[in-house]
Amino acid sequence: NDLQEQRVGGGHKAIHDDETAARIGFGKAPIHGTVHWSQFTPLFLEGFGPAWFESGSISVHFITPVNHLQPVKAFMERPDPSKKAQQVSIWMEHADGRVVLEGTASVGLKAGEMTTMAQSKLASIKPVKGNLLFVRHPIGTKTTNVESARVDFDKEVGNAFPFTLNQKLDIITEYHPWFAQSTGQQSPWGRAVLPPEALNQIMLGFAGTEEPPKWPSTPEAKWFQEVSGGRTPVGLFGGCEVIIHNGPVYPEETYDVTRELVGAGETPRAEFNWVRTYLKDRKTGVLVAEMTLQSMMLKQSFDGYAELRAKSDELGRAKL
Repeated sequence: NDLQEQRVGGGHKAIHDDETAARIGFGKAPIHGTVHWSQFTPLFLEGFGPAWFESGSISVHFITPVNHLQPVKAFMERPDPSKKAQQVSIWMEHADGRVVLEGTASVGLKAGEMTTMAQSKLASIKPVKGNLLFVRHPIGTKTTNVESARVDFDKEVGNAFPFTLNQKLDIITEYHPWFAQSTGQQSPWGRAVLPPEALNQIMLGFAGTEEPPKWPSTPEAKWFQEVSGGRTPVGLFGGCEVIIHNGPVYPEETYDVTRELVGAGETPRAEFNWVRTYLKDRKTGVLVAEMTLQSMMLKQSFDGYAELRAKSDELGRAKL
């Protein structure tokens, strides 16, 4: 578990911390969900070839958590070798057969040419009864700033990922020479490329920078900031998708990042939002990749949730 020391703020540690996970009923701390993506590297290369790094996608829904050193196995539906553009199913299982994650992977297809796991989940969101406490902006809201994003071999990625790319490559589940600084020139592009799990790292935020995403200031957002006193709920990923439009995505390269809120809802245990992040080439403005991430915010981890949610619902009714 390389995120035991993840720095998330909000008056608590991350769910990847053993004590925090135990306090909210998770037992042992789960490892970071998109760590599993690198386990699909040999499957993607066998099924899709190097083109996956140029125009591929991965889109998953996380079902059961995995603890440190628990064995898991990755699976991929066999692609049709006669097709250059296609989508297949992927999944991962525990040793006892329980499903860790399920989803889709593709190559050569754009967002409107396929139905991914994330798109299916977005389409199935049920209307919220009341007014969400943690999600304070309307769907369609965009960030007002352009963030920088960069992953370097010998510099810490950032607060969310307190390690360097070289340190990650020392322990990565499925290593490939194309990922390394010393052997990356062997890749078809003549330089190293980011491994699948690092696509989440570079787009999650604070990658190589301390600049946060800035969302528009609204009365609803200000109200929550005041009543929460800066506290935030403990969170985890419900699902994550990356679509590569004009890849590969490279280390040692600075990209521009913007974000958009594309979905929100709740389950009995959590509120959630879906945020789409756009990664663009800084020099040309070309869209290189996008990530659509479902962040689950656990209700039971936030003291006074029921009372504040009732007040939020009341404020929502007053606006109607």
